Amino acid sequence: MIAANSVARFYLADTLVQRHPATATSLTDALLKSGTTVATLPETRDIWARDFMPVLTARGHLMQFRYFPDYLRPERWHTTITDGAAVANQLGLPLRRSPLIVDGGNVVSRFGRVLMSDKVLRENPTVPRSQLLRMLADALEVDRIDLIPAHPDDFTGHADGLVQLLDERTALVNDYRRHEPVIWQRLLKALRRAGFDCVPLPYNPYQNRDYTSAVGEYINYLSVGKTLIIPVYHQAEDELVMRRLQELYPDFGIIPLDGRAVARQGGVFHCVTWETN
Repeated sequence: MIAANSVARFYLADTLVQRHPATATSLTDALLKSGTTVATLPETRDIWARDFMPVLTARGHLMQFRYFPDYLRPERWHTTITDGAAVANQLGLPLRRSPLIVDGGNVVSRFGRVLMSDKVLRENPTVPRSQLLRMLADALEVDRIDLIPAHPDDFTGHADGLVQLLDERTALVNDYRRHEPVIWQRLLKALRRAGFDCVPLPYNPYQNRDYTSAVGEYINYLSVGKTLIIPVYHQAEDELVMRRLQELYPDFGIIPLDGRAVARQGGVFHCVTWETN
């Protein structure tokens, strides 16, 4: 049995409304049906609200990390970087700050546990590993950080494209077993070391032209109260995923939404939303 989340307040970047109005409208409607409230993040420069906004700690504080990932460091990308602290200040939200470089999409946090991909080590190369993990745990107000291997073809290295936490002992993972067995074994080993059993979720991005597209990835769904908002792509795995999630969340309602427009750019519903308590 999965315990229901407390329902948070959700935000969408104003750039999502401008660039993908149909997705923004359907996602807003689904969030409202889930019993939460929805607001807009002003003066953003891209749609990926999860990445540039502060990370909610285990105790409910907002921790603003430095948003300067390696894939945005070439000068041509600097105009796409949103100052999450400035946006939060406009909203009147109190912040704590960390000098560490972390994308919000690389933090999977629930039940007092935090998973991050090992990309965070490469983003902060001057900080010794043990010190970095301690600093991250202190910043996020948890006992420890558990690292999992980033997908080698994902330039973002985000953990929220790899795993969701179902409960304190169970992780839901993309089903890499058939097409990428080495990656599956590496994830399995890391998650077992962290104390999690692994449940595979149907996954099929293999028809995409490049790895930037997240079409066929379902792990980036939203859990809001007792509702799941699931990306679908008009492919065979859609029905398989909804059936599997209904088994895993028997008391939850499921809202499927077309995720293709934003997925083609590299992320889905967890990526384009941000929430506070």
